[in-house]
Amino acid sequence: MPKAPRKSPEGRRGARSGDERAALLRRLAELEEREAHARHIVQTVGVSIWEEDFSEVQELLRGLRRQGMRDVRAWCAEHPDFLLEAVKRVRVVGVNEASLRMFGASSQEELLGSPDRIFLPETLEVFVEELASLDEGRPFFQAETVVQSLEGRRIEVLFTFTWDAVVGRADRALVTLMDIGERKAAERALQESEARFRNMADHAPVMMWVTDPRGVCTYLNRQWYEFTGQTERTGLGFGWLRAVHPEDAAAVEAVFVDTHARRVPFQVDYRLRRADGEYRWAIDAAAPRFGPGGEFLGYIGSVIDITERRRREELQRFLAEAGTALASSLDHATTLATLAWLAVPTLADWCLVDLVEEDGSVRRVEVASADPADAPLAARMRRFPARLDGNPAHPPTQAIREGRPVLLPEVPAERLPAQAHDEEHARTMAATQLISILSVPLVARGRTLGALTFLTTVRSGRRYGAVELEAAEDLARRAALSVDNARLYRDAQRAVLLRDEFLSIASHELKTPLTPLMLKLRVLTRELESRYTPGLARGLLGHLEVCRRQVRRLSELVDGLLDVSHLSAGRLRIEREAVDLSELVREVAARFQAEAERSGSPLRLEADGPVVGQWDRLRLEQVVSHLLSNALKYGAGHPVAIRVEEAGAEARLVVRDEGIGIEPDVLPRIFHKFERGVSERHYGGLGLGLYVTQQVLQAMGGTISAESTPGHGATFRVELPRAVPEAS
Repeated sequence: MPKAPRKSPEGRRGARSGDERAALLRRLAELEEREAHARHIVQTVGVSIWEEDFSEVQELLRGLRRQGMRDVRAWCAEHPDFLLEAVKRVRVVGVNEASLRMFGASSQEELLGSPDRIFLPETLEVFVEELASLDEGRPFFQAETVVQSLEGRRIEVLFTFTWDAVVGRADRALVTLMDIGERKAAERALQESEARFRNMADHAPVMMWVTDPRGVCTYLNRQWYEFTGQTERTGLGFGWLRAVHPEDAAAVEAVFVDTHARRVPFQVDYRLRRADGEYRWAIDAAAPRFGPGGEFLGYIGSVIDITERRRREELQRFLAEAGTALASSLDHATTLATLAWLAVPTLADWCLVDLVEEDGSVRRVEVASADPADAPLAARMRRFPARLDGNPAHPPTQAIREGRPVLLPEVPAERLPAQAHDEEHARTMAATQLISILSVPLVARGRTLGALTFLTTVRSGRRYGAVELEAAEDLARRAALSVDNARLYRDAQRAVLLRDEFLSIASHELKTPLTPLMLKLRVLTRELESRYTPGLARGLLGHLEVCRRQVRRLSELVDGLLDVSHLSAGRLRIEREAVDLSELVREVAARFQAEAERSGSPLRLEADGPVVGQWDRLRLEQVVSHLLSNALKYGAGHPVAIRVEEAGAEARLVVRDEGIGIEPDVLPRIFHKFERGVSERHYGGLGLGLYVTQQVLQAMGGTISAESTPGHGATFRVELPRAVPEAS
């Protein structure tokens, strides 16, 4: 078989050259197609695109570098003419249709022929950054700037500058300008809206906060920072939880996380730390935020301090409970003790109850502490009640003396000695670690009956204010009414008892002198009917003396009743004249000599000389008679000492017996109407003598006091001004 002719090397090379040429043509066609496609996109895209040649500018910068330029920005700032020269050296290769539309140009020539009409100072600032990108070899730069259309309309644009920094030639740089006017307007509107919201929120009367969709707090208003003392650095994010009370933080966080997951409104109460360290109750209420498309944006909420509201509600419950306790008994001491224990810890860490006794002294009837471990300290506190003759700055004493509340919201430790009765009292007060005091008087029918004192300590950290003062005054009014009612009830019972006792004694005492009088009169009648004998005269005189003595006693009883009636009606009259008290006492003592001998209690008078004053003689005789009669009645056969002396501008009369004495519980009442120191079964009398004596002495400006030890007698001391008191 004949062989096929062999191809020459030239033929093979020609074939290869044709294939390569065809491939190259295809490649060129593809590139032209892609370029045409790219140019089509460039022309039709809505972004202004500028193709620029920065070669001359690049050479200019290199020349400056060789001359020692180090910072192009500083160079442009120092040489403004250089910046204008650089602008002129930029050659615009071409712009797309979007550029013509953006600047309102009819052709590329019109646009490129008016660079000064479209470039603004802000634009030149961006041009400086283009130069810096070229000088530093950065291939890309982007910034926001402003240009101007040919009609003068300002256009906010996003500017980009790109060149081939790898090759190092800037002959085909690409600049784009995207109109961002609408976006910037929307941003400004949003910023203005946010600024208005922040302004309103910062001036709102409540604390406000905002979170993002993740639950992160992005905003807290001024009230929050002022209340808590936090800053944006410590409060935003989840830092706000650190201001919540440690015992409440976990529960609050659980509610917060749960509601964010479910995107529902919520409301929660918790204790929030104030800038001064005090925890205050707050109510936090929030609602979810949603965008126009329904997308979840987070929460907006408000926080309100409700401590005062909660405190009022708590105190109202306490007052209702206290009212029930006060109405449960007529034993005011027991009732007030119960009240003191109710007050801790709702109203106080300590509660002290002081009552004014009938003799004017003050007794501390209860000391209650919220901590049972304070029992030893409470026992010490009982030793320091209010004292009307004590430190007037002592809050309970001040409240009782002035009849008004005493509120000390803050009591520094260094001020305690100034408010205590003595050093030991100050140490006792300091041991309680008190920080606030509230003392309110118990006032009923114009009389101050005592005081309730409330203390808060470092244990609770509370400080008293207007809310607690209002509640304490309300409680004091109720307590005072309860105490007054209890005393009125006690006095009514005592009055009924005294009335019955008085009627019994009065009828007995009035009948006692009349019985022997009648008997003696009968005997006298029978004897007068008989014949007269010498012994008859002596017998008649004896009988008549008994009659006179019994009639005198009856007269004294009736006079006493009349004096009481005059005193009750305010008709006691004082007729003053010059009277020698020493002489008057001698005369009265002489009249009592026979009675003293019968009772076995001799009278011993001490009077150095005349003691003269302006007094009512008859009333003064009445006073001395009552005192001597009393001393002889209860002297138990022991001597009775009487002393008259001058004490400056006053006269003093002291009557002392050594008899049965007076019991301590009776002594404060001995000068009251119908009061008696002993049983009426063993000693007669209406219980009016000392009462009338005191009233008469007071009418003359004098006083009377009594001291006694049971079984060792009693001493009565009278002091009278010798001159007429100005008050008279």
